[in-house]
Amino acid sequence: MTSSPNSFETQKLSTNLQQGTESTAQSVLAYLKIDSATHKFIQPSWKRSHYRAAINWLSRYKAQSNDSQLKQLRGCLEAFHHLCEVEAWDKAAALASGGAMLKVSLQTLDNLENTSTLEPFHVQLGILGYYNEQIQLYQRLLSKLDSQWDASCLNGLGLAYRALGKYYQSIEFHKQQLTLTQKIGDRQSEENALCNLGNVYGSLEDYQEAINYYQQGLKIAHQILNPKGKSQILGNLGVIYRLLGDYQQAIKYHIQQLKIAQKTEDRGCFGNALGNLGILYYFSGDYQLSIQHLQESLLIAAQRGNKIEEAMALGSLGNVYYALQNYSVALDYLHRQLALSIEIGFLEGKEKALGNLAVIYHSQGKFESALNYHHQKLVLAKQLSDRQGEANTLTNLGNTYTYLGQYEQAIECHKKSLAISAGLKDNFAASAAIHNLGDAYRLQKDFASAISMGMRSLHIFDCINSPQVEMAMMTLGKIALEIGLEEYATVVEEQLQIIEQQEGGEEAVERLRELLFES
Repeated sequence: MTSSPNSFETQKLSTNLQQGTESTAQSVLAYLKIDSATHKFIQPSWKRSHYRAAINWLSRYKAQSNDSQLKQLRGCLEAFHHLCEVEAWDKAAALASGGAMLKVSLQTLDNLENTSTLEPFHVQLGILGYYNEQIQLYQRLLSKLDSQWDASCLNGLGLAYRALGKYYQSIEFHKQQLTLTQKIGDRQSEENALCNLGNVYGSLEDYQEAINYYQQGLKIAHQILNPKGKSQILGNLGVIYRLLGDYQQAIKYHIQQLKIAQKTEDRGCFGNALGNLGILYYFSGDYQLSIQHLQESLLIAAQRGNKIEEAMALGSLGNVYYALQNYSVALDYLHRQLALSIEIGFLEGKEKALGNLAVIYHSQGKFESALNYHHQKLVLAKQLSDRQGEANTLTNLGNTYTYLGQYEQAIECHKKSLAISAGLKDNFAASAAIHNLGDAYRLQKDFASAISMGMRSLHIFDCINSPQVEMAMMTLGKIALEIGLEEYATVVEEQLQIIEQQEGGEEAVERLRELLFES
């Protein structure tokens, strides 16, 4: 899902910016209204020391060419914090909101012409994945300037905490932003807050709440004639409807998004729409069209330096090639996604990559590698409070242990998955866990427990009209062959009586008899 940007104004350096490190540094200092010649008269001395440190970090710090981007950004970050120490909030804010600051830090600023199109320095930190640095910046500026800056800081904090998987903290900041923007009448920032609240609730799989916030934001985007905001929200609605399984409605939203992005020449929304359409074509089985859209989305994300979208596109391409059974290419994309997600601290991307790598290694029979990645994902799912992801990972772990013949571990995993799925009221996942539990009991030769679990899963699959009814019947059929039809029929009758008394009544039992003995 696309996040709405902060509303800091992108500021330009003075128009006489020249090439060369020394002249560039002087222009930056002039832009910040810091006079290096007169700073020596600043009193008291501790304040003078901080100004001198800020000047030195901006003018003398030289990163090595092979240093990480974070090290190359250190000059601007250190200068920012020194300015905060002397409560020079206007200068610190100017540094944070300067679009050219990143290029100054990376020493790649070759002319001034393009600086007006650069994202503010604080936004570029997020694009590069430096969320903790972003959080420190916003926390220092919050409540130090005016309401507009406070709204932007709250929005930025919400975005950063969501990227780190700390969803409830993200919601709190975006709700504070929403309240503040409604109070001061900042309609665009209000729209941003609504959009980003929708994103967080989408991450928490509360899809109806997400749609509610998106629809409120879309209404404001119409009212204030904000095509970029409208395009973003349409794309986010498309994602939610895809997650709800309504692919046709999702495609409609993304095509609307694509058209607006083309009209407004918004490369970010254009790439986002292509990526989401690629995912939808994957679910629809049109893999070549999916690859075409995802490759273009990946290229745009890389060109824009948006590493989150780049990581997401890499993961989606990995899934498509896995579906095509091209495992070597799939693994390459997923390992690239994992490495990039770790680099930028993108926990959602890391979790997805770990899970998908585990599935592929399982498919290749490399069970120890699969277990390793499943366990890593399980730790991360707990950290992210991703209960659905935790349940799915436990199920996959249980299946891998089953293939290894480690039935006790498999049974333990499936029981835990069942408990979580039941708590989430996810009947399909619960029934799948019950079925897998029964299959583990079957392989352990505990046939009474296997039939009990098999009958329960068959009953639930039938109640929710799931095609997995056939799978449940096949598993029960295997048990019948192993223990003999007479003993099997006796145990089944006992289970039918239990189901009639505790769960489904006579009608359900008759339906199960029909499935078991008349199909």
